[in-house]
Amino acid sequence: MLERYRWGVTLNPQNSREVAERIADAICIFVGYFVASEIVLALYRGQIQVFPHGRPSEAQSQYSALLILAILSWLTLTAYTETYRPHRTERLNFLARRLIQTLLIWSLVTIAAIFALKFQYLSRQFTAYFIAASAVLICFRQMGTTLLLRSLRRSAHKWRTAVVIGDDEASREHFARLLTTAHPMGYQRVDAKPAKRAVDCNGNRAESGCDLKCASLKEIDDVYLIGMNDGADGPASTECMLTLLKQGKSVHIIPSLLDTRLFRQSLGDIAGIPVLSVSKGELTPIQAAVKRAIDFVVSGLLLIALSPVMAAIAVAIKLTSPGPVLFRQKRLGLNGKPFTFYKFRTMRADAEQILKDSPSLYAKFLKNNFKLPKGEDPRLAPLGNFLRAASLDELPQLFNVLSGEMSLVGPRPVEPPQAVQYGDSAMLFMSAKPGMTGHWQVSGRSEIAEYQKRVELDLEYIRDQSLGKDLEILLRTVPAVLRRKGAH
Repeated sequence: MLERYRWGVTLNPQNSREVAERIADAICIFVGYFVASEIVLALYRGQIQVFPHGRPSEAQSQYSALLILAILSWLTLTAYTETYRPHRTERLNFLARRLIQTLLIWSLVTIAAIFALKFQYLSRQFTAYFIAASAVLICFRQMGTTLLLRSLRRSAHKWRTAVVIGDDEASREHFARLLTTAHPMGYQRVDAKPAKRAVDCNGNRAESGCDLKCASLKEIDDVYLIGMNDGADGPASTECMLTLLKQGKSVHIIPSLLDTRLFRQSLGDIAGIPVLSVSKGELTPIQAAVKRAIDFVVSGLLLIALSPVMAAIAVAIKLTSPGPVLFRQKRLGLNGKPFTFYKFRTMRADAEQILKDSPSLYAKFLKNNFKLPKGEDPRLAPLGNFLRAASLDELPQLFNVLSGEMSLVGPRPVEPPQAVQYGDSAMLFMSAKPGMTGHWQVSGRSEIAEYQKRVELDLEYIRDQSLGKDLEILLRTVPAVLRRKGAH
């Protein structure tokens, strides 16, 4: 909360944090200067000085000017790019990308200033080491601080309070839950209030959403207003926002017409009016071609390398259980096109009949989202549990990847009856090739009880899909398989 000293100066903790971060990054640049000095001295084994040309005093003044110039240009640039404003809601990869862009611009500005000022005694080698060391230190400091703060917000450190105001009860309650559960942001309390029930300073009930006075929001730090198009008396009207800003609140406006979480978003403006543009996530043609090439090469190499293992599994299945070695099933692929999906058979040959002959078992199967609970499936073959726990039953899908029906990374391949679970988002879900692994698989698989949560994870992958995201999921797949998390 805001604290006021006796001489009338207002201290905002958010501003204090920004000042602390600016000082920390200035120190990173200062340290980067001396790191570069030590690197140069180490490379030349002390035989030459860091300032090899000209009179020492003149060279020293130019190197000192470089340090001051770098710090000032960083502080000026970050003020323009709003690097130090709170980033509670942004995704980590977005923050990292924007930080790298800022560091690149800072490097170019610093180098351009050196040429413009004609610093003839500056060593280019030293300048390169200085900029690189400073950039690395700043990057580690900023990302480390972000990760630490997010970790604290997910634990017991709840520093702020918030209120969600809007006339649509479902919207405000849903968004309040997002602030506290789905995306913990460090709030110790989040209230949800209808706009026309706000209380003014005299304790009277307000007649419109514009009468948001100090008493009703006295202990609140952040105010989220739902309903941008509700007219002059709506919760997001200009009068309301001015009232809240005068009270020292942070104001956030949330569109109430469309849940845009499953789409890529960009914020622009038309004639000064903010415009939120949404689009479905998709790869560029070049990215799609690179991904297909990677799928083809990696799946081919894995099939060659793992062929002895797959042959041994096939023999073991044939010796321990009657029936075919491979399980074949129709699944939905890119744009809803059906394809034959391959796995090593982990169930008895009459598994489908067992399910149909037992109404209670089938009811449990449906209730548990098309899967029987662990240890309660009578259809499993002798090697079924082992193959599933080790994820070895998935290896034949490499043939699907090699043929282009699947990808190494993508949403789960589903059966046609399961597509109804995706509702209106079914076509969005099928706009990408299904994958051997994906967001759902590395997030717990069968441990995720609610099917709707599985749907959300798949759609989040569609939104965020990129080559970098695929690499991240592949790296997370290895420990997920080793831990056997949710594999049954």
